[in-house]
Order: sequence, then C-alpha cells, then structure tokens
Amino acid sequence: MQWLREHMRNHIGEAAIEPTEKVLNFQRTPAAPAKHKDTEAVDLVYQAADVVRGVQDRAAQIEARAEDLVRRAIEKLQIAENRIRTAEVEQRAAEAGLNEAGARIQTTEKALQRAQSRIAAIEAQLSAAELRTRAAEARAAEAERALQRIEHAIRTQILDSGCAAARKSAAA
Repeated sequence: MQWLREHMRNHIGEAAIEPTEKVLNFQRTPAAPAKHKDTEAVDLVYQAADVVRGVQDRAAQIEARAEDLVRRAIEKLQIAENRIRTAEVEQRAAEAGLNEAGARIQTTEKALQRAQSRIAAIEAQLSAAELRTRAAEARAAEAERALQRIEHAIRTQILDSGCAAARKSAAA
C-alpha cells in the first residue's frame, strides 16, 4: 500500500494541474480515525481515479478548445483565401480593362496621326491653291492692265486719228 501512495504522490506531483483546480490531499490527517488497510487502499484508488478523471476532463477541455481554435483559424484562412481569389479576379478584370483602354488609346493615336497627316496635306493643297489664286489674280490684273493699254491705244490712235481725219475732211 505504501508503494501505491508513493506512486500516486509522484504521479500527482508530475501532473500539470493549475492552482485554481481542486487538489486532493492524499496524506493522512492525524485526526482521521484508523481505517482498515483494504478500505484505505480502495479510497486511494477512488481518489486516484478522481484525479485521473479530472486530468482527463481538463485534457478534454483543452483539446476541445484547441479544436475550436483550429476550426476558427481554418475558417479565417478560407475567408482570407476567398478574398485573395476575389482580389485576383478583380485584378485580372482591371488589367483586361487597362489593356482594352491601351488598345483604344493606340487606335485613337493612329487615327489622330492619320487626321494630322490629312490636315497637313489639305493645308499644303490650300497653300498651293492660294499661290495659284494669287498668280491667277496677278495674271488677271496684268491682263486687265494690258487690256486697258490696248483700249487706250485704240482710243488714242484709232479713234483720235479717225476724228482728226474726219475733221481734216470736214475742214477740206
């Protein structure tokens, strides 16, 4: 019996029991009435069983708490993974939008370059037309001056000579 007491004392001393838990004292109290040795052994076995059950209950509580923590951590991890997937989908959509916008910008830039080329060509044609217009106006002005000179010459040479001849004939 003594060896059982020693064994239980050593076992209880090694067990990690929090100070807030109830701890049973296996030592005999001096004021306790003498019991029969068999009864004493049975009491010790019951007490040991109670201690073992307490340790097992505590271990079960710790295990349940650990399982709950693991379950919550897994749920948070799944939520985080879902957020990551959602963010990746949104990122891909944004990248596709940027690519599309870039393509539209390139198309617009090409159209702008073509328009600028056409504008430059039209401006060159306009300049050439203006030069031709000025040259035509200059030729027209020169032709008008030439016509005026011819008209003046006709008036002075032909008409004035005809009038002078008529005056001479009338005077003769």
